[in-house]
Amino acid sequence: MNANYTLGNGKSIQGMAMAVSSFLRNEENMETETIPTENGSTFLQARVRNGNLKQFVGMDRTIFVRFNPVGERQVQVEVTKGKWIDKSVAMAVSLVVLWPLAVTSGIGMYKQGKLPGKILEKIETYLMSM
Repeated sequence: MNANYTLGNGKSIQGMAMAVSSFLRNEENMETETIPTENGSTFLQARVRNGNLKQFVGMDRTIFVRFNPVGERQVQVEVTKGKWIDKSVAMAVSLVVLWPLAVTSGIGMYKQGKLPGKILEKIETYLMSM
């Protein structure tokens, strides 16, 4: 999912990345890591805390957000979700072997599907704040 934004006065790529990182840590219970690059982009990766158990039951989530400067005050934001194939396989196996895991896999896939939209909403909130 991609979106382009214009940075207003006092707004920066770093501030935008901090707002998203804070949202993911505080509201989505995810670990985050922000990595600035040499070309001025910022890369943010996040994963669910306590991922081993959640990975086993198909509820783990991984998300990547790249903030790319594309003009003097323009930023392109690219949001990429983790591997869907892992969740699909876990869900298929759990339907046959452990059907309760199918429910948790489905919940995990649903929540991950909603996350990119939530991230873009947080960016818009950051840009509109004083």
